[in-house]
Amino acid sequence: MESAPQSQPDALSAGRRIYLGNLLYSVKPYNIEEALAANGFGDFEKIHISVDPVSARNPGYCFVDFPDSDAAQRALSSLNVAISGRPVKVGPCEPKKQRNRPSDRGDRFAFERWGDWGASKGVEQGPRGALNHFDDMVEDGHEGRRLYVGGLGKMIDQAQNNREISELFAHFNPIAIGKRITPHEATRSKPGNHHYCFVDFETKAETRAAIQALNGKPIPGGRLKVALAGKIPQKLMERHTDARYGRRAYNTSPEEDSGRQGEGAAQAGSRAMASRDWRRKRDEAE
Repeated sequence: MESAPQSQPDALSAGRRIYLGNLLYSVKPYNIEEALAANGFGDFEKIHISVDPVSARNPGYCFVDFPDSDAAQRALSSLNVAISGRPVKVGPCEPKKQRNRPSDRGDRFAFERWGDWGASKGVEQGPRGALNHFDDMVEDGHEGRRLYVGGLGKMIDQAQNNREISELFAHFNPIAIGKRITPHEATRSKPGNHHYCFVDFETKAETRAAIQALNGKPIPGGRLKVALAGKIPQKLMERHTDARYGRRAYNTSPEEDSGRQGEGAAQAGSRAMASRDWRRKRDEAE
């Protein structure tokens, strides 16, 4: 087993939490539910995963909590699974050490990406809120409500990105901030900063105001580039139906799952079906 990243701090999960890595960025939480259930580990309690609200992308890993340390150890020693054709790396994890960082309004406009996929509360945040936002932007049309923000320096971590972008847009009202993207290798060699991200707004009027006020604004290392984003790439569009409706776990009964995969699969299938209707309703402000 390889050394795994540290997880979000949670004393109650000590000894019960394992790491799953080498995930495709397009893997959704219910894919993980299905894979665990199909391999005899449907008795898990929580899947802690992060999802980017702009791209519906996970970070390539997640954490899974089991009812007790014995169940977690069994998974560590015998779980051998592939998701979407890619072998999953399994390892232990330790509570993440808290880092001192400024206490400010930096996360005000950002989704709390990390969360328990199965939680029934707080669906406006965490992985459900992020996937919900992504689907709303695809279904309702993001044109005129998503901004390209370029001329940025290299990202230290997502928290730093959230703080920096939130400070830049302090006088506006963005509803989601995407992960900062590394430019193509050919662009990186050019003078100036070329990292970028996307920021979503509720209305077109807000994006127009932000462009007018911020495009060309001097920032450390150069000038800010703010413009309307282009079309959502096709490879991201393909994640839409998958994210909204799911696949097998959303379309089979617990009895059918039980017949194929045993009691653990039935439990996972029931959770997935119960979490189907989490669409966030958005006022059609314009």
